[in-house]
Parts: sequence; C-alpha cells; structure tokens
Amino acid sequence: MQKTLLKNKKYLIFMLSIVLIGLIVGIIYYISQSIDVKNRIISIISNYDSFKYNAIFKDLIIMSILLVSSFLVIGIPLALFYLFYEGVSIGFLISIFLASFKIKGLIYLLFFLLVNKCLSFLLIFLFIQKIINIGRYVIGLIIYKNETVIKEKVIQNFTSSLSYIIIIFILNIFLYFLSSFLFKHLSFLLH
Repeated sequence: MQKTLLKNKKYLIFMLSIVLIGLIVGIIYYISQSIDVKNRIISIISNYDSFKYNAIFKDLIIMSILLVSSFLVIGIPLALFYLFYEGVSIGFLISIFLASFKIKGLIYLLFFLLVNKCLSFLLIFLFIQKIINIGRYVIGLIIYKNETVIKEKVIQNFTSSLSYIIIIFILNIFLYFLSSFLFKHLSFLLH
C-alpha cells in the first residue's frame, strides 16, 4: 500500500486539496449562519449523548452510484463533488463542535475523525482514482472502438473498484461497533 501511495503522490495531493477546499467552505458556511440557527444547532448537539459512526449504507450507495456512473463518464465530476461534499461536512462539524464544546469538543471530533475517517478516506481516494481511470478508458473505447487493451484496463479498474467497495463496507461495519464502544468512554469531553 505504501508503494501505491508513493506512486500516486500528486493524485493524493489533488484529492486532499479538494477536501481541504470543502473543509474551508464548511467552516465559512457555519460562520455565515444566523445567530438563531447557530444557537439551535448548538442546543441540539449539546443535548445529544451518543455520537455513533454509521456510514455503512451511505458509502455503499454513493460508491455504487459512482462506479456505475463512471461508465457514463459523469462519475468523474460526481466523485470529485463527493470529496468536496465530505470536506464541507467535516468543516461544518468542526465548527459546530468547537462552538458547542470549545477545545474539548474539537479534541473529541478530531479523534472521532481520525478513527472513523482516515483509513476510509484513503481507500475512497484510491477508489476514486479507479473511477477516473474507468471514465478515461471509456472515452478511449469511444474514440478507438474495439481496443482490447483498453477493455482489459476497464475490467481491471472495475474489479479493483468492487474490491474497494467491499473493503470499505467491511471497514464501516467494524467501525460501527468500535466507535460506539470507544466514544462512549470519551463522552466526558462533551460535558
């Protein structure tokens, strides 16, 4: 996996840049909310007692849609938008937890994101690379018609994409049970 990361350094930097831009937009979006909306959000989040990570079906559905849409080439912009959306969500959450629980909330959320998002983000980055490859190769098939090498590359990237979907699905099931156990013991940071 380390070889894969080093080989795709520029690609990963590009993907991280999209997430970072989304993160900044999420923070700005929270800041731009009215005082009433912020107070309602803070009130709801302050009275919430169980932050359980559950992205099992969300990731499964979104990744399946991205995989299918990659054959129509539309999967490429959708995948990039999905990364941007994830960044906006994280930026918004950081702002909410910082406003609601101050520095302890930020520590809690950063630990929450580290446990629940780091590995899945890395796998999603690699998955999106396969989606982009499929879209590129489909364009190649349209231009060059029946090119056997291109067809093989489409099949290879499709198979890799399916593998990433299965791995992320299993990881999300594992995180669903781990996060509830782990973050129950860290809930003191939110009081």
